[in-house]
Amino acid sequence: MISKRTKRGGRSWLWIMVGVLVLLYPLVATLWNNHLIEQHAEQYSQSVQQVEPREEIVRLREEARQYNRWLNEQGHHAMPPVPASPGFDRYMDTLRVPGAGETMGRIRIDSIGVDLPISHTSNPHVLYKGAGHMFGSDLPVGGVGTNAVITAHAGMVDATMFDHLPTIEDGALVEVEVLDEIMYYRVTGRRVVQPDDWDKINYEPDKDKITLVTCTPYGINTDRLLVEAVRVDPPVAEDGSSWRLPLSWWMILDLLLLLGVALLLIVRRQRRRKQMNHMS
Repeated sequence: MISKRTKRGGRSWLWIMVGVLVLLYPLVATLWNNHLIEQHAEQYSQSVQQVEPREEIVRLREEARQYNRWLNEQGHHAMPPVPASPGFDRYMDTLRVPGAGETMGRIRIDSIGVDLPISHTSNPHVLYKGAGHMFGSDLPVGGVGTNAVITAHAGMVDATMFDHLPTIEDGALVEVEVLDEIMYYRVTGRRVVQPDDWDKINYEPDKDKITLVTCTPYGINTDRLLVEAVRVDPPVAEDGSSWRLPLSWWMILDLLLLLGVALLLIVRRQRRRKQMNHMS
C-alpha cells in the first residue's frame, strides 16, 4: 500500500510542477512571439528581394517621396489614423511591396534588441504584430526636412516590442530598412509628452529625422516617450553595439523565481537524503 507520506509527497511535486509551468508560460510565449515577429520582419526583406522588374523598386520609392512632398504642402498631422482624412487612401496604397501585406519596412536597434516590421498606421491590429508608422508623418524613405514617426507598444504580456526604448542612449544607432535601402539614424534626444501632444513632433528643414514613440511609464502608459534620431552616413566599421537577449524586468523576475524554486527543491532533496542516511 502507498503510505500517506508518499501520497503527500506526490501531490507536493504535482503542485510544484504546475507552479513551474505557470511561471514558464509567459516567458516562453513572449520569446516565441518575439521570434515570430522577427521572422515577419525578415519576410519583408525577402519579399523586396523578389520584386521584379527591379525598376519597380525605384517607382515605389519615388511614389513615396511624392507623397511626402504633397504631405509637406498640406501640413503634417501625425495622429491616429482617420480613414476620412485627406490622402488616407493614397497613403495606404504607397510602399506596397507584393507579398508583404501592410508591411512597409523594418526597424532594427541592436543596442536594445529590437527587430520589428513596420506597417501602415498605428491601428491596434498593426501594433500587436510589430511597429506601426504614424499616419500624417513622412513615409520612411529619407529626405531632408522629413520626419517619419514609428511607434510600438511597451508592456505587452506576450511580446517585447519597444519595452527597452526608455533605456536607449544618445548616440545609439537605429537602422530603418525600406525597399532595398538601409538608412541609419543616431539618437539625439528624448522627451515625455501627453498622449495628444502630437505637435511636439517637429520637422526641421535641414535634417532627415525619425521619431520613435512608445507608452511610458512601463505598465502605466499615461504618457508618451518620444525618441528623436537624425540621419547619418552608414557606419564604416562595426558600430560597437552588441545584440542582447531582450529580457524585460518581469522576465528577469520570472527567471529568478524559477531559480528560487530550483534551489528550494535541491535543498529539500538534500535534507531528505540526510534523513534517510540518518535512519539507515
